Amino acid sequence: MLTTRLMTTFLLIKAWLDPKLRDERGSVSTEQAVITAAVVLLAIAIGAAITAYAQGKIAALG
Repeated sequence: MLTTRLMTTFLLIKAWLDPKLRDERGSVSTEQAVITAAVVLLAIAIGAAITAYAQGKIAALG
């Protein structure tokens, strides 16, 4: 399920940054770059939290 959500997010970001969707100058706006960076950092933070939680549960079982 996590992989599905990450893949969906990745595909949305990829479609968002597609050259067809850029403005006439061919550059991505600063707002898009900042939002994309925030989404990537949030995904990394969520992944790290889930990994830490899972490792804690595994350690508690062992």
